[in-house]
Amino acid sequence: MALQAFLIGLIVFVGKADYFVGTAMLGRPLVLGALVGLALGDVPTGVMIGFQLELVFMGMQAIGASIPPDMIVGSVLGTAFAITTGNGIDTAVTIAMPAAVLSAFVVNLFYGVITPIMARSADKFAAEDNDKGISAIFLANGFLFDVTFGVIGFVAFMFGGDAVSALVNSIPAWLTTGITIATGILPALGFAQLVTMIVSKETAVFLLLGFLLAAYLGVPVLGVVCFAAVLVGVLMMAHIFIPSQGSALETEVDDDNEF
Repeated sequence: MALQAFLIGLIVFVGKADYFVGTAMLGRPLVLGALVGLALGDVPTGVMIGFQLELVFMGMQAIGASIPPDMIVGSVLGTAFAITTGNGIDTAVTIAMPAAVLSAFVVNLFYGVITPIMARSADKFAAEDNDKGISAIFLANGFLFDVTFGVIGFVAFMFGGDAVSALVNSIPAWLTTGITIATGILPALGFAQLVTMIVSKETAVFLLLGFLLAAYLGVPVLGVVCFAAVLVGVLMMAHIFIPSQGSALETEVDDDNEF
């Protein structure tokens, strides 16, 4: 149990390691789910739960000073407890969302208190033209941030397993049914939030086309992607078949001169 808890904490640390490896998508639920499955000896279940949590968290992005629920901690703990209790995605969502919301408070604590304090030290080093000092502060802040959430993951899994199991077993059937329904709604909400960020007058018709292909013609997702690829190719070659207005005018002038 202690080894598994350590691995869970390490996975949280890796998911938070953007300070060291850059934005490598290590914090996505699909990647974290696979890693948790590997640590707990059930990779297929970890991948499936990670994929479903990917849909749940897809539309949750930080906008300005707004901090969304912590996708990394929520995904790791949700997947871990879902595998250990054997109750699948219902348990994953039940655990992931509260854990993500609570972890977001710790993120706010870092961004609002700890990071500004360390930033003052970085400003001091900048005034002294000490680039090594600035780098040390930057790395120390990132390492402290990652280690803190790694410890949270370790403690939550180490001491929360029995409590979570008891909680899941005490959930009445009607609430489980409600959670199952909510699990089906959350991916749609995630897609809706994502669409609001990318939709425009120019792209709305293509989104509608994809919906019509899937909803009324029964085209699978892969088929919709293939249609989209062909449509992109046609649009890229459209200038070959439809000359611009300027080219037509130039041709007309040239013909008049030759006549």
